[in-house]
Amino acid sequence: MTMHKRLTFLLYDETGNFVRLKLLSRKRIVVLGIVAALLLFCLTVAGVDYGILKYSSFQSRDLRREIQNLKADLADRNQQIQTFYTKIDALQMRLIKLNQLEQEIRSYTGLKHVPEDLEDYGVGGSLAGKNEPEASTSEVFSEFLANMEQDVSLLDRGIGKQSEEFYLLWETLKEIKAIQQVTPSMRPVTGGWISSKFGFRRSPFSDKEEFHAGVDIAVHEGTPVIATAGGKVTFAGRRGSFGNVVYIDHGFGIVTRYAHLKCCHAEKGQNVKRGAVIGEVGSTGRSTGPHLHYEVRLNDIPVNAEKYMSEYLAKTDSPS
Repeated sequence: MTMHKRLTFLLYDETGNFVRLKLLSRKRIVVLGIVAALLLFCLTVAGVDYGILKYSSFQSRDLRREIQNLKADLADRNQQIQTFYTKIDALQMRLIKLNQLEQEIRSYTGLKHVPEDLEDYGVGGSLAGKNEPEASTSEVFSEFLANMEQDVSLLDRGIGKQSEEFYLLWETLKEIKAIQQVTPSMRPVTGGWISSKFGFRRSPFSDKEEFHAGVDIAVHEGTPVIATAGGKVTFAGRRGSFGNVVYIDHGFGIVTRYAHLKCCHAEKGQNVKRGAVIGEVGSTGRSTGPHLHYEVRLNDIPVNAEKYMSEYLAKTDSPS
């Protein structure tokens, strides 16, 4: 190929002969070169733009995916918040109901209660509003979770204290029930009247003043004598001026005595229930006639047995 004023190409044919061809002038070659350079520049710019667009497309896709993940995460957070509020509301309602139940039980039983302000266990609040951009920040959410944890701790402590209160209340109620079961609260005989009250009286034998530790109930001989509360028989037999007697230990320092019996229907060591027949009215020992000498003792100190009998018997002090 030789170039002077024109560009000439030498070509070989299939037989190997040279062929001389005139193609373009130098001016045309320059123009074509410029056009080719421009085309190459345009293609380069287009390629770069395409590459940038492609990269932006990938970036946009990643951003869309990240936005979707953030939305899902936000939905999970909102669900967690709603779950927290639901649980806290339930705990608060449970605590209030427990407190109300405790008040009712204490009111019914007459047990005193040291008031405790329920506001100490009040919880609540929310994240910032939708119009406040800081509401969705991780710092605010972390602070919110910390506050929720504090609220739950307060409620846990409140329910724990309430549980302790109920345990103590339950133990007290059990003790009260146990005491009630062994406290004399019924007539030891059916019928009759009080012929001699508790306290100081003039002795029917010496005409001197003496202390009467029990209550004498005049009633027909042979009338069944019943245990006024459940307990254990600690003595059954004859004892001095009391004649035939039955002693019953009811626990908690409570003891009842039944004296001047015609006979005993209980034995020492026997456990008897309230209302069980333990003997019959008689006039054994130092007695002026058939009657029951009934005593109630607390820690071995005699108390007025009338207070442990039915009200109408305590008011019946004359023959019917």
